[in-house]
Amino acid sequence: MQLSALVRTTFGAFFIALVSAVFAISFAAIIYTGELAQYLDRGIGLTLLGSFVIAVTGAFTLSFRGSILAPQDVPAILLAGAAATFVAAGELSGEELFATIACLIVVASLATGAAGLLIGQMKLAYIARFVPYPVLAGFLAATGLLLLIGGIGVAVGSSVNAGGWAVYVMPDTLFKWLPALVAAVTIVIATRVFRGHITLPLALIATAVGYYILFWVFGLSMAEAREKGLLLGPFQDGGFLLGIDPALLIQADWLAIMSQAPVILTIIATAMIGKTLNASGLELAFRRDFDISREVKGAGIANMISACVGGLPGYHSLSESILANRLGLVGPIAGISSGVGCALVLLLGAGMMSALPVGLFAAVIAFLGLDLLYTWLWEERRRLGMRDYAIVVLIPIIAVTYGFLTAIAVGLLAACAFFVIAYAKLDLIRSHSNLAGRRSCVERPDTELRILAEAGLQARIVELSGFLFFGSSNVLRQRMQTVMDGDGPQVRWLVIDFKHVTGVDVSTLRVLQRLVSDCAQREVHLTLASLTTPVESELRECLGPQDVGFFSSLDEALVHLEDTLLAQTEADDLASEESILNRMEALFTENTLDGYAEQMTLDAGAVVVESGAFSNDIYLLRSGQLKVVVSRSDGQTAVVAQIRPGFVVGEMAYYSGRSRSADIIADAPSELLRIDMDRMETLERDQPEIASVFHKLIARDLARRLNRTTTLLRDLGV
Repeated sequence: MQLSALVRTTFGAFFIALVSAVFAISFAAIIYTGELAQYLDRGIGLTLLGSFVIAVTGAFTLSFRGSILAPQDVPAILLAGAAATFVAAGELSGEELFATIACLIVVASLATGAAGLLIGQMKLAYIARFVPYPVLAGFLAATGLLLLIGGIGVAVGSSVNAGGWAVYVMPDTLFKWLPALVAAVTIVIATRVFRGHITLPLALIATAVGYYILFWVFGLSMAEAREKGLLLGPFQDGGFLLGIDPALLIQADWLAIMSQAPVILTIIATAMIGKTLNASGLELAFRRDFDISREVKGAGIANMISACVGGLPGYHSLSESILANRLGLVGPIAGISSGVGCALVLLLGAGMMSALPVGLFAAVIAFLGLDLLYTWLWEERRRLGMRDYAIVVLIPIIAVTYGFLTAIAVGLLAACAFFVIAYAKLDLIRSHSNLAGRRSCVERPDTELRILAEAGLQARIVELSGFLFFGSSNVLRQRMQTVMDGDGPQVRWLVIDFKHVTGVDVSTLRVLQRLVSDCAQREVHLTLASLTTPVESELRECLGPQDVGFFSSLDEALVHLEDTLLAQTEADDLASEESILNRMEALFTENTLDGYAEQMTLDAGAVVVESGAFSNDIYLLRSGQLKVVVSRSDGQTAVVAQIRPGFVVGEMAYYSGRSRSADIIADAPSELLRIDMDRMETLERDQPEIASVFHKLIARDLARRLNRTTTLLRDLGV
């Protein structure tokens, strides 16, 4: 078993080394193509050395040691665009051009590493996860498209735009890129049909062999193939090591490098996103939890060290890490194998690499691009809605047409615009009721309730929820206009509650000012409740003397509105009918039941009933006022009811057989009639008719409250 494990580990290390070296060289080929191909050997040297450093460093700095850090395609594409800008400007050439590109890579890697170290140290890695998913998917699809185009450019030996598209259908040019594209498509199909861990390495070997067979079929010798640009190189005598020269720091044009600050910032942002996404993907693949902050910090340290030798920016490689795991490479050996492979090619492989087909590396780049395009444009279409998928498709198109930065910016703007449109369509009205069914916490006699049931139809109560902003504020105004102009009794009062509103922007404040004018034109009294102090202050200042009521809570607003409506009622209409208190007192007096009840006088603040207590007493309030207080989950207390004279309290606990559910406190000096329910059994036995009348009076009062609650729940749509 030990020998088998050793063989498997050796086999795995060899293939990881091969794949890592091929990928590293392919990414270098993305940058040093076209007019920059003359610097490819030195660019490969810097990339291989950087790959060795970042892989070995990552093997000891990551929270999961089985991950492999490697240069990545997205930074390579962005740096290739910056390098092409230097060439197009025509201001740099020769050694100065190569030194500027090499130092730009150093700055990008150093900045990426420093950002990763800082973000990881501050444990802010989660921020990258706030990027909208469609933008990330579009970003990856755009990366795939640019990789595909870059792979074709590597095969042809020039940029896509050079000479126009017509040059790519010429026989000589077609012979360069078409086999690479066919090979890339074949590798995509093979890796998806045969998901074994050796499919990709075997496909790369088959691609290399296929090129040599193609040369043989067309009768091309190695010299002729090299002359036609079908082989790498020729490299200089010093091989890949010539690019390692500290003098590059002096030869570089640092002003030109600083002009690429937007590209560097984009690389930093994409690397942060790539680190978190790839690390999360490896968590799922390996079914292990990573310390994301440590992963980002470890990758940052590795990038900073790699920058010292000219390495490309990099982070977690999903393909290499998963492949290493499937090949049995556990722990630091995975990253070490990857790094050693790049080091061996750097030291010994210049001669060997000069004999490798350019199409092999073009096929690898195109394969990565096609794989991303298939994943994010084809497979993701089933998981995304039409608008989200439109963003995914839009970003690659803009990336090719106008550039990567523009594409990302447009994608973010489109995602935000769709969010604003979707959020603006959400119903901001949490509930809509009227004062005929919705009441304050004040317990009122039936006479007053009947008056409010009639007059309350003229008072509309609207509870809002969510965030009020420019996209929804005009919709809010239209809805309020509909409420005021709707069918039914004419609206005279409009109460709007903001308790469940999470925020208000300046556009909403302006719309609220216009709503005040709408109410004034319709002779509707507007009342605003539960506004935050800053919003209320600003509205008061803007509205000036206009007739608008402000209350700290909806209940306070309802109490005020009820009192206002009742105050407008004729005194004769308010003549109180016989209350339950009067009926109880008459029942006790007529039947000489004084021993069943006693008079109580309480000062303000005295506790009548304590929450959680067990007692069989029922209380009738004769004068004064009581409040019912409950404790909330946050430790605070809330007044849920105000009891005015003529009402019963404490009956629910007695008839349910449970402890008191709330505190009942005297809100003012009060007089109560306490009924001792422990003696009720004697009354039920000795005078059952009288006891029955007593229970019916209580039951009628309970039914009235239940009916009121049912009506309210119905109006609220509960």
